[in-house]
Amino acid sequence: MNENVGKLLIKQIFLFTVLILIVLITGVLYYHLFEGLPLVDAFFFTAITISTVGYEMPETLSTTGRIFTSILIFMGISVVLYGISSVTAIIVEGKLSDYMKERRNRKMIEKMQNHIIVVGAGKTGQYVIAELIREKESFLIIDKSEENVKRLLEMYSIEVPYIVGDAAEEDILLNAGISKAKALITTLPEDSVNVFVVLSARTLNPSLTIISKVTDVSSIRKLIYAGATTVVAAAEIAGTRMARLTTRPESVNFVDLFAFGNEQYRIEEIKIVKNSVLVNKKISDLDIGKKFKVMVLAVNREGDTIFGPSGDLELRENDALMIMGRKENIDEFKKFSDI
Repeated sequence: MNENVGKLLIKQIFLFTVLILIVLITGVLYYHLFEGLPLVDAFFFTAITISTVGYEMPETLSTTGRIFTSILIFMGISVVLYGISSVTAIIVEGKLSDYMKERRNRKMIEKMQNHIIVVGAGKTGQYVIAELIREKESFLIIDKSEENVKRLLEMYSIEVPYIVGDAAEEDILLNAGISKAKALITTLPEDSVNVFVVLSARTLNPSLTIISKVTDVSSIRKLIYAGATTVVAAAEIAGTRMARLTTRPESVNFVDLFAFGNEQYRIEEIKIVKNSVLVNKKISDLDIGKKFKVMVLAVNREGDTIFGPSGDLELRENDALMIMGRKENIDEFKKFSDI
């Protein structure tokens, strides 16, 4: 039962208790003050009247007392029915709401394909999710804490499927559709847990792209052995960048323009597929800069990187272009290239 339902249930039980006490006190005071019954007898008679047990009425009860007793019976029945119906409705509606949310979440996961699985809804996961939202990627979240996931979803005001559980367990990854996923990003703070997640993911999907966070650089080798495609050492990257901000601030600030400044700008690697219109074409013939307003920074060919390629370079299948430009221009170039 979620927190909101629990609070509402407590509120209704409190209200029900107050109403019962009001009816009970009203009855006791009337029978004691107006019918002359001792307090204990007045309480007893009020109790059996409200509960409709049906014991005999006192012989001394006046006509007014009989009318009051009849009214008290209706009041007691109404309050009890109200209390029971209210509590029952809250419980049923709360469980029904939880069931519907869980069902909708499960349906969303079943429909997902070529998606990204983000493991961990902590600080690092927050930045990963923010970038995936900007890139309009399809993704789901796995975390042991449902509270962490809901906090993230409320932060970005989005509805994203999620699974509460341990991503190191194969059943959790299977439920996340890992066989249909294109990538997995694990951002957990413990390197040992990240190793288990990577190992399980690689076993279930050998072709999966796996990106893992690492806290201790000595664990990088373990993650690579476990099957991670790329390992990101957050502390190392932060330390290197801080040092370069001191030694080479101009170059770092220029890179920041694309990485952290205007989110419209991007530096992306685009692989040329077999049927692309780019195959066997020279860079100068394509006139990429003029038509699409993007710049080719480098070409990766069979492991060798050609920086600042000349216009005479002929592009081949499986080449990887490193291009720079606005996001919408890069997307337009991708569409033209059938990538």
